[in-house]
Amino acid sequence: MADHADSDRVWPTGLTTKESEEIHKHVIDGTRVFFVISVIAHVLMAVYTPWLG
Repeated sequence: MADHADSDRVWPTGLTTKESEEIHKHVIDGTRVFFVISVIAHVLMAVYTPWLG
């Protein structure tokens, strides 16, 4: 259970601001990687299936 007395921790996650920013950075990086992979997949789909494009 989160300690509500610790002023560095943010409710409801129980993480500090620095920890939250680190997790946010990883989520954003993962989203960028997913975007690049999806763009490559769409380009390959358009190249190899010309009847769709």
